[in-house]
Amino acid sequence: MNGFLVMRLRLWLQDAFWLIPLLGMAFAYLLDVASSGLDQQLFDSGVRRVISPSAATTLLVAVGGGMITFTGFVFSLVLLVLQYGSSAYSPRAVSLLLRARSTQWILALFLATIVLSFLSVPEAGSFGRRDFAPVASLLLVALLLMASLIGFLALLHLVGKRIRVDEVLSSLGHNARRGLRRRATLQDRREAIPLPQLERLGDEGQLLKYEGAPGQIVGLSLSSLTRIAARHNARIVVLLRTGDAVSTGSTIAAATDATVSARQLSRCLLVRHERAIKLDPLYALRIIVDVALRALSPAVNDPTTAVRALDEVEGVLRTAASMQLGPVSVRGDGWEVQLPLPAWSDVVDLALMEIVEVGITQPQVTRRLTALLSDLLADIPDDRARALLRYQRRLARGVQENLPVEYQDIALTGDRQGIGGSR
Repeated sequence: MNGFLVMRLRLWLQDAFWLIPLLGMAFAYLLDVASSGLDQQLFDSGVRRVISPSAATTLLVAVGGGMITFTGFVFSLVLLVLQYGSSAYSPRAVSLLLRARSTQWILALFLATIVLSFLSVPEAGSFGRRDFAPVASLLLVALLLMASLIGFLALLHLVGKRIRVDEVLSSLGHNARRGLRRRATLQDRREAIPLPQLERLGDEGQLLKYEGAPGQIVGLSLSSLTRIAARHNARIVVLLRTGDAVSTGSTIAAATDATVSARQLSRCLLVRHERAIKLDPLYALRIIVDVALRALSPAVNDPTTAVRALDEVEGVLRTAASMQLGPVSVRGDGWEVQLPLPAWSDVVDLALMEIVEVGITQPQVTRRLTALLSDLLADIPDDRARALLRYQRRLARGVQENLPVEYQDIALTGDRQGIGGSR
């Protein structure tokens, strides 16, 4: 169950945008306590009149008030950029920017500057010391102000980088490939046995319904499932997988033992209001395909972006081609758990079906698809070639049906740049 709790904690931290800014405010309070003690020591040692209390108050109020306005302006700019990105690519892709830790740390830096400035204001001339000015606090505020300006430049760089289509697609491709490799590692660790397909339990099995709030399945606790199966000496066939929508009353599994309760199995599902890009590699691949489809729509008409998306699609397919995919079984002494993990054909269909159908009239896209298919067919095992050969034939047939004869050879010439680097 520890892995499941870690996953829950990761998702909570991912959605808790307020946590790091709150830590920045708490850090500012601790800085104020430390600087107050240092100012007291400086005052007692005779270091006075470095700056007048009125001037210190004016500076602190100016910095605090100015940073409030500055923070509002900066993050209004970020929201405008996010709005642009959601209309240009995919609203699901730009969520990566808001969840970026660097964005949250920069906001925490801004808030720390504001909080320390206003906490230091009452200290000027306090406790009957008319000539007392918080020198150490002023220096710390000045340092935080300089750090905030540097953070502003870093935020501009980050936002500008994150809305570029190449960066968005590279990040999504990286998440998809890493998620596939992590899933393969977990399967090996559990000694999962590949299955041709899930078993049908027939009359010996009972269907178990989901009990809980509706949402998207983000993860499954395999350790909990195996523990339940071992306790009841049962065979459990899970019928839903990561990424599926689930609602109260949905069938989630079948079990051979009548004492296995639906509530027990429902607790093995991690359900959230949206899928997690970093935990669901096929969701990241889905968004890459969405970006390509949006680029190929008549309203956008940007085949170069679709070609760039196919670069990442090829990388994901190469990673998946080297893995043992499909349903798996984890077995023990008298018990078994079967999981419906995606097969190789599922990954290929998700990656290529829509792009082939929509981009079949775009020579730039067909040339990149031709290069992708021919290169993959040359490198993958023969038993996995069938899924790709289907799309290779569909591509050739579609080009013959939709493009003039004089362009067909050009459109079916493999080119990893789309048009511009033919072999």
